[in-house]
Amino acid sequence: MENKKVIYIGGKQIGVNCLRILLKKGIRPELVIANMDDNGQDTWHESIVKLSKKSNLSLIQNTRLSDKKLQKQIIESNADIIFSIGGTHLIPEVILKAPKLGCFNIHPALLPKYRGRYSTVHALFNGEKNIGVTAHWMDMGIDTGPIILQRKFKVTDADTAKSVYDNFTKLGTDIFEEFVEKWIKKRVPKSKIQNEKNASYYPKGLPNDGNIDWNWNGLQIYNFIRSMTFEPFPPASFYIGKKKMVIVEEKYFKGFK
Repeated sequence: MENKKVIYIGGKQIGVNCLRILLKKGIRPELVIANMDDNGQDTWHESIVKLSKKSNLSLIQNTRLSDKKLQKQIIESNADIIFSIGGTHLIPEVILKAPKLGCFNIHPALLPKYRGRYSTVHALFNGEKNIGVTAHWMDMGIDTGPIILQRKFKVTDADTAKSVYDNFTKLGTDIFEEFVEKWIKKRVPKSKIQNEKNASYYPKGLPNDGNIDWNWNGLQIYNFIRSMTFEPFPPASFYIGKKKMVIVEEKYFKGFK
């Protein structure tokens, strides 16, 4: 296999999973740029900083992509591709244009629907029966770039934000491995432009700021509660007067009947 030059930006569990795939295939990134909140300790997901140090990779921590010195380093690496997997960095145009092939991202939705943040949460709240994963090339828009690969999975009435996220992580990891295998064999899938007529966008934030609206119908309330169920983060909440109440599963109370 010819030498593949990669810059890797990312974090969360999917970022760790996909970095492991690259290493397994003998591809060692020129740089790994960790999310700003990754302090090298495993939390509700593994730490990409921890994996990078263990693998003796060139690691950048606590530095934003607006840093001119880092931008220069990325440009001069002459990378074939930049992978942004589970990344929370804002990527400036100068970096998007740097790699030969482009900047590759995995988004937890069936683009062009559910562009933006917390897409799986909004999809659950809206009662979607299918949610998916999209690999796409990045451009200056928010999740607007050409689609490379896309897969969907069914959502049951028992699914929560946590179970959907876990499904996305697994399927997203599979898609990443599929792409890398094709790329190694010089069979990069043809991308297609997104249909703007079908596009929807959700800004950063939870539905109704994470609070139940008792004017919703029963199904909306049910969908809201499961869209907010993602251990270890705060659950769905409501107020009785000035007192904030939260909704948690019965299993958290020993001896509860």
